[in-house]
Amino acid sequence: MSRTSRLVDRRLAKALVFLQALMIPVSALIAWVVKDGTAAKSMALGACVCWLATSYFSWQSFKVAGARASRQVLSNMYKGMMGKFAIVIVGFILILSNVKPLSPVALFCGFMLVQAMSWVAPFWVARQQKKQV
Repeated sequence: MSRTSRLVDRRLAKALVFLQALMIPVSALIAWVVKDGTAAKSMALGACVCWLATSYFSWQSFKVAGARASRQVLSNMYKGMMGKFAIVIVGFILILSNVKPLSPVALFCGFMLVQAMSWVAPFWVARQQKKQV
């Protein structure tokens, strides 16, 4: 029997959210080994902001699926992108204004490291699919 392909494939979004969540403690550990506890806390906070924003976008974008819901899917993607942007801006404002001591360089490095997982996730999903075949 042939396997039908879905119009909306959530595997990449799930893999991205999983890999980003995995990178939060990894990034904090890297910062702690390289620098100190303040850098580790800052890097973890930046990583959490990125993960939270991506998780919201993925949840909002993939709530509905199917050809009949194409307008709804597009609308949800716009809502997800606006929400993601708001989460990032508000998250950085809250962290930069309330967390002391803080390493801003580590904060943004943690964000960028977790964001870079969006480059790794497609290769990881493709590798997983090859193993299943």
